[in-house]
Amino acid sequence: MMETENQQIGNQIKPKTTILCSICDLAFTPSEQKTLICTNCIINQTDITVGITKEGIVNYCRFCHRYLRPPWTLCERESKELLSICLKRLRGLNKVKIIDAAFVYTEPSSKRIKVKLTIQKEVLNNTNMQQTFICEFVEHYQQCEDCKKEFTPHTWGAAVQVRQRVDHKKTFFYLEQLLLKYNANDKVLKIEQVDDGLDFFYKSRSHANRLVEYLSTILPIRVKQSKQLVSHDASSNLFNYKYVYAVDLPKVCKDDLVILPQKLCKELGGVGRVQLCYKLTTIIYPLKLFLCMKMKLKSITLKTHQHEFTVVDVERIHTRNLNESYISITIIRESNNYVPVTVKSHLGDILKTGQVAIGYDLTQLTIESLEDISNYPECILVKRQINKEARKLRIFKLKRLEAQNVMEEEGGERKRNQQKKQNDQEEQFEEFLDDVEKDKEMRKNINLYRDEDKIKKLSKEDLKKKQKKQVQQQKKDNDDEWQDDDEDDVKLEDLMKDLNLEDKPELAEPVDEAQDEINQFITKLEKVTIEK
Repeated sequence: MMETENQQIGNQIKPKTTILCSICDLAFTPSEQKTLICTNCIINQTDITVGITKEGIVNYCRFCHRYLRPPWTLCERESKELLSICLKRLRGLNKVKIIDAAFVYTEPSSKRIKVKLTIQKEVLNNTNMQQTFICEFVEHYQQCEDCKKEFTPHTWGAAVQVRQRVDHKKTFFYLEQLLLKYNANDKVLKIEQVDDGLDFFYKSRSHANRLVEYLSTILPIRVKQSKQLVSHDASSNLFNYKYVYAVDLPKVCKDDLVILPQKLCKELGGVGRVQLCYKLTTIIYPLKLFLCMKMKLKSITLKTHQHEFTVVDVERIHTRNLNESYISITIIRESNNYVPVTVKSHLGDILKTGQVAIGYDLTQLTIESLEDISNYPECILVKRQINKEARKLRIFKLKRLEAQNVMEEEGGERKRNQQKKQNDQEEQFEEFLDDVEKDKEMRKNINLYRDEDKIKKLSKEDLKKKQKKQVQQQKKDNDDEWQDDDEDDVKLEDLMKDLNLEDKPELAEPVDEAQDEINQFITKLEKVTIEK
């Protein structure tokens, strides 16, 4: 039902039309609402809080009284910081306009936080609606990271991370044997193995310093120290830190080919730019050359660039100085159609005619730094090739550190990659054993133990060779008499017997021998006759 009312505007009278609401039957002007429902019914029928969460969870640390924003933030109850944390927990507020927000008082022991919100939203035809509601949040206890560190019983206080970013592990194998020989790992809690090295964990900082100082005496290293605050007592001014030592080893390793900068060669008296590293201690030893850890050197590894050469002739050439001489070796290589090449080498007392040597073929290397060098040898011999079948006759073994592998991966393809890395590491360790077997100087710093299982499998002839130490053949003046091949081999007299305290003593054999002697003595007594 429509009703018309007159509305006076100045001297003119304009009629005003009103209708009845379809819900409450109250008269209202439809031109203002543009609906058939009055304003009060619209407010009663519409809920603009739909889609807004009215409950939430706030993470609270009871020890440091901080709330998780993130990060963990210290704020008091009914503070602006806590209010912002609570509003961020609500969903759907981006569709409405917040008019007011305030806390409703609750007891702290109730672990409840109530927030009174007033929002505004356009409902119908430019009709803005305002509504007030209460949101409730529950405080959930969660220990923050700092409190976890403070209340967790820490098993280690210092760690030493030894890293060498190279493709092979020869340096770490040698370092492992040095630690075992001199008992430098007696205070270690655990050892973890990673891709580029080892992690040593200690209880105190002094034990970690002891390892770092020992490493500085045997290898050129670069050390970086860092610490992290675990806990502190403000009243007594005590701080508890965790210390980490990052130890970097040089990328140059034994048997690597080193290319020196031209400026350094001039400072050292005009030495050649291409050098072979034959030893690694506190300084890097190329042939008659000393290098520092801080220098950036370009190195080439033998693992990826090795070639085989067959020895044709070995000749000692004396210089004008009677006390000096060098070895000239004639070799052939398959890549050069077996054309003989004569090179100078430090392996003259090791190589013989007909043997196979392993080294670098510089003519096959594609390296930019070699293009600037005018005079460099075609081939560089590194060591003699060892027959893999001779590994079956190896009568010694080495002890290993008990390290945990923390790089374990899951999945089919990842497992295959892990297995490939493990097989590659085992092959590298066998090559390291070959170097130990033929290098007397290296064996001085390593404890070799008898491998009883392999000794039992050896034949009598092979066992006799291992038992007898061959006498070194003295070189006569101007005679080409060389040392025997087996002179540097490991003998049984050089090996230590592995002591295992868990093994029980074997008493069966001595008891049987004594019992046999007693039985034989009794049988002899039975044959004795006593004459009256």
